[in-house]
Amino acid sequence: MNTLRPHSQHGFSLVEIMVGMIIGLIGTLVVLQVFTVFEGQKRTTTTGSDAQTNGALALYTIERDVRMAGYGTSASALDCSSFFSYYDNGTSAPGPLNGFSTTPLRITDGGMGSDSISIQYSTSPGGALSTPIRTNMVTAATELSVNSTYGCNIKATQNNLVLVSEGNNCTLMQLTTTDQPGLKLYHVNSPAPTYNPTAGYMSTNSWPLYTTAAKVSCLGDFTSRTYSIDASPSLQVQESTSATPIQLQEGIVSLQAQYGIALAGSQQVTSWVNATGLWAAPTAADVKRIKAIRIAVVARSGLIEKNNVTGTCTTTGGTVNNGPCAWNDTVAFPAPAIDLSGDANWQRYRYKVFETIVPLKNVIWANI
Repeated sequence: MNTLRPHSQHGFSLVEIMVGMIIGLIGTLVVLQVFTVFEGQKRTTTTGSDAQTNGALALYTIERDVRMAGYGTSASALDCSSFFSYYDNGTSAPGPLNGFSTTPLRITDGGMGSDSISIQYSTSPGGALSTPIRTNMVTAATELSVNSTYGCNIKATQNNLVLVSEGNNCTLMQLTTTDQPGLKLYHVNSPAPTYNPTAGYMSTNSWPLYTTAAKVSCLGDFTSRTYSIDASPSLQVQESTSATPIQLQEGIVSLQAQYGIALAGSQQVTSWVNATGLWAAPTAADVKRIKAIRIAVVARSGLIEKNNVTGTCTTTGGTVNNGPCAWNDTVAFPAPAIDLSGDANWQRYRYKVFETIVPLKNVIWANI
């Protein structure tokens, strides 16, 4: 007679299950840790690449305009220190054109913050060729009798601007009609938008009357724009005809610039200076000595790291920066300071510096 025995019940004990769970949790933690490290490195790489792109584009945009500085502007206009202009777009209060100047390029020093760069140029190569007026102006609204109307044709695609200069005075007008046979240029007050004020406005604001010693240049359009850094932080640009700046490239935290100065009558840069002291508002004679500009743009990664990744930097000239260093400098001509400490977390970001030197070719070619 066979005796039936129950089959043995095999399985995991509670201890074995708990050990398996612990091993699984450890494996999960390892995978999560690897993923976290990988994701952090990926974000650092990605945001660093974005900063590279933004910085390169920001510097290219500024450099492109700087190379145009002074184009289509006569050398005689660089003697001006008093400027008269007007702009009425029909929507905002009319008044002087924001930032109008015949100085090809101006740097406004930002102290420990960012600088700003203002650039002026015209669209017409004929603007560099000036012609004298033949008769004295009786009123500021009097038409201009000139020796030549070359380059002064009215075009529907531009604002047809005219610059009149004499001594320290420069006046920007808008050409409305030409009398080619009579060699006369008219600048009457016309419907907005206009660059020509009324006779009453001219009288109230003491617009000058020009004599036969004055020079007239037909500019076509005149570009005047300023590059600066906003609070976001981003590179922004503002046109002289606009009250609102346009944001260009995000992640740009600092813009620094210096003038390259030559001796009077020379074209060779012998020194680099900040736009401070005598160079904060250079005289007409000193403006002609500015032959180049060197620019540094600092781009910031969009990722804030857990720990500090950036420290202070000391330049060759001894300038201590709360941030990265710009170009190689000397004790005699130190680079401007880059101070990013306005942001309490500045050390937790990564930065890339882009720098270049741009000759003011239109100033050099004018041999001034």
